[in-house]
Amino acid sequence: MRRIITLISLCMPLSALALETIENDSFSLPPEGSSGHLEAAYGGSSGNTNYNDFTAGGRLDYRADRTEMFITGDGEKLKADGSQVAYNSWLHAGFIDEYQRGLAAEAYLDHLQDDQRLLANRTQLGGGVRLTLDHVQNLRNIDFGLGVVHEWQAQAGVDNDYWRGNTYLSYLRQLTPQASLLLSVQYQPRTNDFGNYLIEDDAELGVKLSPQLSLQVGLHHEYDSWVPLSIIKHNDTRYETALRLQF
Repeated sequence: MRRIITLISLCMPLSALALETIENDSFSLPPEGSSGHLEAAYGGSSGNTNYNDFTAGGRLDYRADRTEMFITGDGEKLKADGSQVAYNSWLHAGFIDEYQRGLAAEAYLDHLQDDQRLLANRTQLGGGVRLTLDHVQNLRNIDFGLGVVHEWQAQAGVDNDYWRGNTYLSYLRQLTPQASLLLSVQYQPRTNDFGNYLIEDDAELGVKLSPQLSLQVGLHHEYDSWVPLSIIKHNDTRYETALRLQF
């Protein structure tokens, strides 16, 4: 446990960006009714470089029997020398209905805006099936998803809309009574052009400080095989160090 806390302390200066993930990083189903959490982080510097970076995110779940609905997202505001230079936001609404143990139908709506990638809008509407490949209560959980999405995107003045396949794999592992690790990867190829695809990877370490408060350290990576301008990089990586309040 001391080694985990030391690792977190070393990672904290890297970034103050709070990130949410689609996957629930708890072994327990959300309780009947409503529940959720909030995350926030702040960072900056002064002197040769003057900037402030504030990020906040959260998740709200509602469960009734085997049906779960949730909304999650985050927003980041970056200011340099007192002027706003970038605003990034992400919002995801999901619906999961487990009609047979370990097998569920799901649907979602996802919206992303990223000023730093000149991405005015990327909206996805999709659905599919979710299969639990392995589950050991309070130890590990592996889920696999397969589906299709329709995407609308406006980036650097170029508008597109098309269908994508959607495949993902998520792995949740309890490391100690206080610490858990969530890994996930998602692959979305365009259905009529497999050379155009998105890959998203998430890694998140959570350490409970109290029953309601935890420290989250994570990384989100996205690879977009097609970008409209050469100044936009194919790879985009963000780091997370944030406090989470459960309610």
